Amino acid sequence: MFVYQGTVSEGVAFFGRYWPGARAVADAPRRLYAAFGIGTGRTRDLFGPAVWLAGARAALKGNRVGKPVGDPWVMPGLFLVKGDAILWRHVFRHAGDHLDFRRLPDALRALG
Repeated sequence: MFVYQGTVSEGVAFFGRYWPGARAVADAPRRLYAAFGIGTGRTRDLFGPAVWLAGARAALKGNRVGKPVGDPWVMPGLFLVKGDAILWRHVFRHAGDHLDFRRLPDALRALG
């Protein structure tokens, strides 16, 4: 399930375009973000050299930055939750950090 900072209508528009079957929760006040300890990034986390490099790689692939939804200074988070326990998490080092999603199934299987 996805949690995002926008409104329900923004989520319907986004997921309707990119992943119509996705389950998502609108969290405009960012209560879940706070509960998971996700805060705002520093200037270097959003504009540092690693972010510019990642942006250049994305641009070469034809990707571009869209209009921000919510607070663009809030860092992303990725969590595997079961019940009330966080079994796995990816802490993003900067805004251009990209988890290799191809490795995710192996990482989750290793949890047992």
